[in-house]
Amino acid sequence: MKKFLGVLLILLFLPSGLAFGTTRVVKYVIINVSAANIREKPTTKAAILTVGRYGYRYPLLEDLGPWLKIKLPDGRTGFVWTPLTRIEGEKVVEKVIVKKVPVPQPKPKPQPKPPEEKLVLPPTAKGKIQMGKRLYYEKKYEKALKVLEKAVADAALISSEGERRQRTADAYFVMGLCKLALGDRYRAKELFKKVVRLVPDYTLIVTSGEYDSSVIELWKEAEAEVEDELVRERMRRKY
Repeated sequence: MKKFLGVLLILLFLPSGLAFGTTRVVKYVIINVSAANIREKPTTKAAILTVGRYGYRYPLLEDLGPWLKIKLPDGRTGFVWTPLTRIEGEKVVEKVIVKKVPVPQPKPKPQPKPPEEKLVLPPTAKGKIQMGKRLYYEKKYEKALKVLEKAVADAALISSEGERRQRTADAYFVMGLCKLALGDRYRAKELFKKVVRLVPDYTLIVTSGEYDSSVIELWKEAEAEVEDELVRERMRRKY
């Protein structure tokens, strides 16, 4: 009887109550390639919600065979192609509170607003292009365009013609992606046309599988218009 009363008193006066732990296994989808498209539906024709980078992990909601249904950080659900991932399980401890006595908590002090993020630009055109591409995938299109404009200026100073043309084309292409994402289809096509003129075989990069159908469709339009312009120019020179 005395032991029972002692346990009862402990339960009554513990500030946080008594908790029992249970474990369960949560499965996560780990991106196993440099970049994987996460789509709105389990088909390559569906819209791309975001791009998962190597090492990113998302809670697994459902295994659909060739596709995995995952939960994104913003609460949305998406689908990623299974061969681009690996699945890992993680044990999670859950507490079941038997009794909890509310403890008054001090009101949090208002935190000062964090300063606006300042971009530290890499010293080379290649570094700026990589930063611009990262900002594009983070959907920070305006910031990406500013960085890429500086990349074009840096690329113009490169002595090697081949490298100068390649870096300039890389910058223009990502700028075109940003313009397309912002809804400026005309300006995006004009930038793509600049890329075609600089590096005619750039189409191998565009059609490698990293970009969705809207990008590839606009790219083919740009290629066709450049080809027409070259044909007309050759005809003028001939006559």
